[in-house]
Amino acid sequence: MASTGQFPDLQSVIALVKTLTNAQLKDILRSEALAVSGVKASLQLRIIDFIERLAHTDQTARYDALRKFIYTTANRVMPAVSSTPSYSQYQPPAVSQSISTQPRSSPLSIPIPSLGFTSGRLSFKDSPFYTILEPLTSTVECKVREQTRDSIELKVVLNSTVASRLQTDSNCRVMVYCAADTGLNQYTKSDVAFPHQVELKANLDEVKANLRGLKNKPGTTRPADITSHIRKKPGYQNNIVMTYALTQKKFFVVVNLVQRHPVDDLVAELKARKTISREQVMREMRSRADDSEIVATSSVMSLKCPLSTLRIDVPCRSVVCTHNQCFDASSFLQLQEQAPTWTCPVCSKSTSFESLQVDQYVDDILHSTSTDVEQVVIEPDGTWTTPKSEDTTRANGAPHPTSDDDDLIEVNESGFTPVKQEPVSTTLSLQQTPIQSREPSSAPSAARPSTNKRPAAQVIDLTASDDEEDLPVRPAKRPALNAPSHSFPALPSFSNGYTNGQDFPLSSQTNYSDTPSQLGGYDR
Repeated sequence: MASTGQFPDLQSVIALVKTLTNAQLKDILRSEALAVSGVKASLQLRIIDFIERLAHTDQTARYDALRKFIYTTANRVMPAVSSTPSYSQYQPPAVSQSISTQPRSSPLSIPIPSLGFTSGRLSFKDSPFYTILEPLTSTVECKVREQTRDSIELKVVLNSTVASRLQTDSNCRVMVYCAADTGLNQYTKSDVAFPHQVELKANLDEVKANLRGLKNKPGTTRPADITSHIRKKPGYQNNIVMTYALTQKKFFVVVNLVQRHPVDDLVAELKARKTISREQVMREMRSRADDSEIVATSSVMSLKCPLSTLRIDVPCRSVVCTHNQCFDASSFLQLQEQAPTWTCPVCSKSTSFESLQVDQYVDDILHSTSTDVEQVVIEPDGTWTTPKSEDTTRANGAPHPTSDDDDLIEVNESGFTPVKQEPVSTTLSLQQTPIQSREPSSAPSAARPSTNKRPAAQVIDLTASDDEEDLPVRPAKRPALNAPSHSFPALPSFSNGYTNGQDFPLSSQTNYSDTPSQLGGYDR
């Protein structure tokens, strides 16, 4: 580390860089053989990062030369050396950029500032499933790429202590953390967020991980676990490459050594911490029942988890929730590990791992009932009963419906009149009315008068009941038009009939007993 007075005016030089124009910034970058592409903020950040790296590596001569060139470019008079605060009192910025012209030393050889393991000023929100032990790389900036793609590379070199720990502890993991630039990253904790179009490779192996999270829900993305792709050998250089495209803002990436906390350990922690006592639940229920403005009635509480639909093993709920319905702790934590939304599955209120507690009231019910009981009835005073132990009558005196099949399926035959059933008067009127029945007549077809019309299609009645044998038998129809010597009264003449629009007169005493040939039939 640099000693006192070794890097004078470090703060002043950094402040001066932020006042330069793009052309002046590019001149400084060209003098150090650095890249000159990017927007003004990227150019400033690149120069500041280079200056700080010179301070980290104690390159006093090169720092003095760059400091002099910056003042010359800015047309400023370089101040005399004064007793300015040493670099050891200066905290590094949130972002560090890799320098192509200078060989990067091992990340573990660079002293880490005493700000916790936050990779400079970039820190991430706490998670009950992971604890960041230390950063394995510096934080790298992913520049904005609105129409193209780009790649950044991180090099992970493990020392003997970290390598040995990764080999012996299965919960010690190497994870890639990424955060979007919000402008407040160095002041607040960031959510894990990767670019929408991103590909991650570790030692040329593609990392299969969900890097998107839930749509339109920030904070639901998990860090990428690359432990299985890392060579756990001391001094071996592991190359991590992240390729991204079409970004509208900057991102910051860092590789951290993480201690993973399994779900079983978290459930055990829930059991060991303070619980919601049975007396507290009973007191709250009786308080609501005594409220004159609230009508308290019995309610049904399910003993199945709303997430897994299985019987609850460890009932828990948030202390901010007012309902008695619980969910299984293991099922809830497994879901949050995959996509940390941290909302109650019963009332959708925001919750956290710290606010979860085991409900002793529901836990007593689970231990007092058999495994086949899926729900209980909770009374306003806190007492509970199982559905099997209830009376067979309801609270209002009405009997409970039984499960017999005869009561579930009711066939009401009263008032049902089959289609085939007809009153006697209708049958008699049909016998007296000379209309043609829908059913085919038993009379021979040769006795009917022959016409050129298409014979009517027979209609089959499909609405007949299976109990037709129980219905009264319809009397036989009287054959119509089968009397060979019967005469009918005169029929009116038809116009526009089948004679090309001419009248077809019939005699007033047409004898239907004539042969078909006499009536213009088919026998000609």
